[in-house]
Amino acid sequence: MSSQDQTHRMGTDPQSITVTRLAELAAKMQVDSLSEGTKMLESGYLDQARDFFFKRAKKIVGRHIRLPSIGGIQDSDGIRSDLYTKMMPYDVAVLMACCNGMAKYYIAKKDFESALAWFEENQLLFKNAYFSTEKPLHDWMDYALDIPELTYQRVVSIIGSAGIFDELGNTATAVQQRFLSLCFVNPLPDAHRTVAVNGLNDNDVYERGIQGRHPDPSLCHKLSLTCPRLQVQGSWKKLTLKPGSKSCGPRQRCASFVWNNHLYVFGGWTGDTFVFYKDLWCLNLEDETGRAWRKLPDYPVGVNALLSPSMVVDRDEKRAYLITGRPRVDYFDLVAERWGYIETTFHATEEDTRCGVTGGWPFRRNDLTDATVVINKGKIYTFGGGHGDTTIGCNLFMELDLATKKWKRLSGYVMSPPNADYSMPGPRMSACGWVGPCMDTIYIFLGHAMRHGPLDTGKPELHQSEEAYAYQDFWSWSITQARWKRERVSGNMPLARTEMGYTFNEKLNKVVVFGGYSPSIPTLFLSEGKQFTYSYYADTFIYGYPQAESSNLPVYTSTDPEKCNPPSATTYPRWKQVLTKGFPTYRCHSHLNTDPDTGKVYLFGGYTNTDYVPSRKTFKSRPFGDVWQLRLDVPGEGGDFASVDVEEEARTAKIGPWKRCFTYGNSGMWKMCAGACGGKAFFCGGECQREGWKEHKATHLCRKV
Repeated sequence: MSSQDQTHRMGTDPQSITVTRLAELAAKMQVDSLSEGTKMLESGYLDQARDFFFKRAKKIVGRHIRLPSIGGIQDSDGIRSDLYTKMMPYDVAVLMACCNGMAKYYIAKKDFESALAWFEENQLLFKNAYFSTEKPLHDWMDYALDIPELTYQRVVSIIGSAGIFDELGNTATAVQQRFLSLCFVNPLPDAHRTVAVNGLNDNDVYERGIQGRHPDPSLCHKLSLTCPRLQVQGSWKKLTLKPGSKSCGPRQRCASFVWNNHLYVFGGWTGDTFVFYKDLWCLNLEDETGRAWRKLPDYPVGVNALLSPSMVVDRDEKRAYLITGRPRVDYFDLVAERWGYIETTFHATEEDTRCGVTGGWPFRRNDLTDATVVINKGKIYTFGGGHGDTTIGCNLFMELDLATKKWKRLSGYVMSPPNADYSMPGPRMSACGWVGPCMDTIYIFLGHAMRHGPLDTGKPELHQSEEAYAYQDFWSWSITQARWKRERVSGNMPLARTEMGYTFNEKLNKVVVFGGYSPSIPTLFLSEGKQFTYSYYADTFIYGYPQAESSNLPVYTSTDPEKCNPPSATTYPRWKQVLTKGFPTYRCHSHLNTDPDTGKVYLFGGYTNTDYVPSRKTFKSRPFGDVWQLRLDVPGEGGDFASVDVEEEARTAKIGPWKRCFTYGNSGMWKMCAGACGGKAFFCGGECQREGWKEHKATHLCRKV
């Protein structure tokens, strides 16, 4: 069941066993001393319990350390902390128990945001145990001390957060948490799988979770905004084309961008046949009545396929640069509408050679796919992706100065080394990436190490495995300081995933993430007796920076560490789930783009497995060529939510490949109304059509034709 390689624990020599048993005994005795606080919680003396747990926690970390450490742990490098790494196991157990006690207090107070922050603190404590190992471990290698009390406290926090995500409607992340807990516990010795731990890891609850879709069509229209600091209302609107106009066609693994109110799409392939593209199209997004695709000049270079290339727009030069891993960097002149190119160079240093650069060029075989590419102040940055010698992915981080036309390696390795490097993100493909509001920080989030790739190609690589690994880590690169920092993931976040659509919206000062794919979270189709080892998603999330919020609340980092301040009463960057009544079909490799002029967000393309989404059963994957606009109920230009009728959408919005019955609200492959409304309503049968016809006729001005 585990999606990770193995569980590491303390040694088995007699001396190590003795030390472990003593640490285990000390941990249990220390945690048992917290029973007074637990009894206060159970008896309803909530504020007294809060003060009790907070006081005990502060006794361990010190009076000047802020808890929870949303604003960063003092004397730390992001989530890395010397304090947490060097802490004795029994102190870790007590601190974890205190964090769980604080989280339970906030759950009782219905303050889910603060509860999540305290549960997250336990995950930071656990992660810092990684940093104490003799050899740095890659993220797909799990780690645990052979101390059952630590296992129990970690499971409490994982399952506790899963319950909150379920309450908020974030079912995908809830399922991931339960999956993570089972994978963590199952390989451990019998002493760790106690009655209490097994009771928390409820298999029935887990199996119900993996039977759902995310969002689930039977639930999404019922969700309401119960926690505005962790949720936001949204709406997906499918854009229609001019009747009879030619389409660019469905495709995946293409490049796309928005410029001057036009959506551009380049390259890719169909996904279900060996048809590859090197064409370029644009769509006028503002022309409501005559919206049609227009074909532009084809890519002039003789290549057979352009899979997962990246294009970024230099707004000053009005050029869209194409990054393929070759020294020749092609661009499309957006004004003249013709292709051109620049020749770039790279001069390898001794350190570059040590990190795997060979032949004087960083991208082996002149190839780069599924990389994260951003542009900032006349420089193009690439992170990760695959090249001619790796299908797992790398963590090579490069900079191209467009003025000098020279590449420079900033960090990372061409091929993944045997041991991890905690100072930078791990090797991956298809990660999110964006430039932060201050224009001095580049962010990397999610993505996956395609560890099964070498097995598929027959070209062995270090770290290959039968299973891919999806990341949920979050990193920032300071351009000024030239260093990485691993950031905390806070709020109502997306689960670990890859191949998702993403964009940074400058008008709203927010990141938007849609859909994607998990290579390890299973999906169970009980009615068909099938279980897939993967999941596709159609959920939407935003990440907001404090500067974008009109709030009088203090910034969390300025709060007094002596006081128990609830995170919900402060301001800090956090994730929110976008609740929509309908949504585009579950998919990965889709593209999200923000129009920099209007702030509107658009979705294009992608694909899904036809076993997962009902489609043409003769094919294994289905590409998409649809275009959608995401509307968000947030302040500022770009949200475009004023025209959304939420109640109407709850009854008529498209829910992936299914429809909602206008009368009863249930989802399925229902028949469209054949009246004059043009298909604004669907019905699950003749009886419900007769029952709902009168209301539908009045609401949508429908009549029989």
